[in-house]
Amino acid sequence: MKKTYLILLFFVVSLVQLHAQKTSSFYVDIGGGFSSFQDVKYSNVKYNGFGGVFGLGYLKENEKAIWGVNLQGIVTTEKAATHDNTVSTYNYMLQAKYLHRIKENLFVGATWDVLDLYTKTFEGLGNNSGYDVTGSTLWASGIYDYKKFRFGLDIGLASYFREGRGFAFSVPQSVLENGDFDYQNGKLEDRFAFKYYELRTIPRHFQVRTSIRYQLSNRFSVAYKWHLRKFSEVKKYPVTYGTHSLSIRYNIFKRTK
Repeated sequence: MKKTYLILLFFVVSLVQLHAQKTSSFYVDIGGGFSSFQDVKYSNVKYNGFGGVFGLGYLKENEKAIWGVNLQGIVTTEKAATHDNTVSTYNYMLQAKYLHRIKENLFVGATWDVLDLYTKTFEGLGNNSGYDVTGSTLWASGIYDYKKFRFGLDIGLASYFREGRGFAFSVPQSVLENGDFDYQNGKLEDRFAFKYYELRTIPRHFQVRTSIRYQLSNRFSVAYKWHLRKFSEVKKYPVTYGTHSLSIRYNIFKRTK
């Protein structure tokens, strides 16, 4: 009888440990990407180009939730589709996320792009060569696991951001004072001066991201990601840009308790 109790105790402890299992990992991502850009209020010309992607993050998972923080970026060199002109593009994001399991292999929650910096430098435009979009976005997020695959979907709910001046020197109407432009307004140059930030939601501001990750081993995984963003400062003249990327993730450490 004593042996039976010991065996039962062993199984109970094992089940509790399994139920409380937690996995944490610290990782780096590296790979290549393709980006595109079009701002119809200036021109119908599209810019496309290739470059590199990188990421660094911490992820924690258990039977109830997934949460983590990460820094990611993509750097590309785009070329105009109709003439010989290039633009250097940089997009950096600091993100945090939390998703709760609602049923087996399905997690639903939110991702917060705490800081999203998107900048471009257009060749040959002199003082007007700089262009940037700076802000923060809240996303509805979902993850579904199937065998060694992990599918992700993010839909942008609301963005608090500003479109910086440059690229032909256009500014939103809110910047004009009595119809005139103040060239001494230092807040136009300061990305973190919130005076000219706007809060926009669907459908005035549309963003979507998808990802497919395949787990190669305990240390390595490979992922494809797609991101599309579209908004209009001038009605019917949208800014549209997007990225495709393929990257390899290496877990510097991955621990299971």
